[in-house]
Amino acid sequence: MRRLATRREPGFVLLEGPRVLAEAEAAGLELELLAVREGEEFTARSDQRVALSPGVFRAVTQTVTPRGVIAIARIREPDARAALEAARRRRWPLVVLDGVQDPGNVGAICRTAAAAGAPALVVLEGTADPYGAKAIRASAGNVFRLIVARAGWSDLAGLNGYGAAASGGEPLAEAPLENAGMIVFGSEAHGLSRSDLKLVTVQLSEGVESLNVAAAAALILFQIRRRLAA
Repeated sequence: MRRLATRREPGFVLLEGPRVLAEAEAAGLELELLAVREGEEFTARSDQRVALSPGVFRAVTQTVTPRGVIAIARIREPDARAALEAARRRRWPLVVLDGVQDPGNVGAICRTAAAAGAPALVVLEGTADPYGAKAIRASAGNVFRLIVARAGWSDLAGLNGYGAAASGGEPLAEAPLENAGMIVFGSEAHGLSRSDLKLVTVQLSEGVESLNVAAAAALILFQIRRRLAA
């Protein structure tokens, strides 16, 4: 558990807290090991179950104020094709993260994407692992509601798309994002790694340079949700 908290192994994820575990169970993940802090109760199906003393529990969790349950689960990691097909079936733009390095932002975007109704998300090289422990916590387990895959630009060939930019793009109110094949969110420090994307910009009050990428994603994805529901 301590190893997975800092370095994930393919096919496994670390789950911390009852809310994250509940989302994982609802998504059908198989729990390999469930660890509950002594004195607390948590009901879940698991191949193995152990009770940990408070001191040992603190040593294996990454959270400052740990909730009393932690688990290791098996996960099937889909490929880019599965994500593309899921987006097409739902007629939603594919959500693409391009060099978003902060796992907190990656998790927050996954949570927002799930809440907005996006079916799929892909991460490009340089993006934090959406199945890392910190990203899963930031998503509140909602990452398991999405088809999430790693991809390269070659996997997305032929998709028309928009990239979110702090300035210089079409205003969000006017850009036909709901008809795009993908919407790309890039690094706050370095921007987008492709220069041929159409751009969309959230217009801000004078003097404010930019939004945090997770905040920008929330505004854009819920704008898409609103238009698709109209």
